Amino acid sequence: VLLLDEPLSALDKKLREQMQVELRRLQQAVGITFVLVTHDQYEALAMSDRIAVMFGGRIAQVASPKEIYQRPVNRQVADFLGGMNFVKAEIVEENGASLLLDTLGFGRVRTDKPKAFMRNGGAATLGIRPERLRVLWDNASAKFEVAGKVVERHYFGEITHLIVEIPGLEKPLSVTETNDFGADDIPVGAPIRLAYDPEALVAMAD
Repeated sequence: VLLLDEPLSALDKKLREQMQVELRRLQQAVGITFVLVTHDQYEALAMSDRIAVMFGGRIAQVASPKEIYQRPVNRQVADFLGGMNFVKAEIVEENGASLLLDTLGFGRVRTDKPKAFMRNGGAATLGIRPERLRVLWDNASAKFEVAGKVVERHYFGEITHLIVEIPGLEKPLSVTETNDFGADDIPVGAPIRLAYDPEALVAMAD
């Protein structure tokens, strides 16, 4: 086992990304286990077969990069690994491995119940990643959509982050869109419609 304790932390972004690929190739070539410690969540997602997320010396979740990103076990893990929108909900029904929830912004949603789910009265929290919200252009429609207003816009080259106020939600939603279709030209204050997949709304275990 080779322990790598933040080996790329002093490198600039481009060299860091190149070395991530090189280290991955090296690990596959020599065929031994690498244990890499990093505070960079994207580095962990890019390089790992399995990720262990730790807080205060305790492991919160161990899973594949895809599972830990798409199905974080709790709010702390979800918030640490990439951006996440959190939505308050009320439990309507708890049935085996699923939950039926009411939200003010997304309406009624059925979602998988996390394994470590701990019910706290009737309240629950849902999470949805910014890239799972898609801008609906012109007359396009979707089976599931919400409408709001753009209150902030941040340009990052290939992508734009939009901050969107949705009636009924306590906090605005963060939306990530590629600039292929002109997300970077949406003015602050503009009305906007967002499509989403109900399966992208993940219930938090705590």
